[in-house]
Formats: sequence, C-alpha cells, structure tokens
Amino acid sequence: MTAVSVTGLRQTGSTTGEATVEITTDGTGPVTLLVEWFTGDEKGSPGAPDGSETVRREGDTRYTLTLPHAFRGSGCSWGARATTDPAAANGGSLQQVFLRRCVIS
Repeated sequence: MTAVSVTGLRQTGSTTGEATVEITTDGTGPVTLLVEWFTGDEKGSPGAPDGSETVRREGDTRYTLTLPHAFRGSGCSWGARATTDPAAANGGSLQQVFLRRCVIS
C-alpha cells in the first residue's frame, strides 16, 4: 500500500454528505478500505463517531471511490477518516467540512 487520501468531503443535503477517497497501491490487491464518519465542533479533532463502512477492491493499482453518508450526530463539522488493510505508507487521511447550516459567531 502506497497511500490513502480523503481528497474531498462535501455536504450534499441537510443531513447527508459524501467523501471522495483515493487509494494507490504498489500491487493489485486485495485492499480493504475503512471509512469512519464523525460529527463535532472542534476543527482538527475527528469528533464523535457517526458510523463506518468497509469496501474491498482488487485488480488495480489505483482506486477513486465516492462514498455517501447520512449523518445522525450533531455539531457544525462532519469528518471522514480513511485507513486501509494492509496499512498505507502514509497511515491514513482525515478530512472535515464546516456545515452550511451553522453560523460563526
């Protein structure tokens, strides 16, 4: 495993979002991607867990996946963290997005 990165996270509705994850490998797999979702208020901290999912791929050396999620938790930011098995050389990636419904005071 070379790298896994959450290259995008966006709000698609009042309680829904989607993350784009890129995986690069030095072989054809298999590789298992774990995406963990979070909600919270503190930038740089994942926040409270809001679910997870796993996806398995094989047969290629590069994958781009777009994964939707329906958030249940509260807070003004959503997060997505991606890790892989086998572990990527970069360890993983976390991306956060500030929600449109929140007001900065």
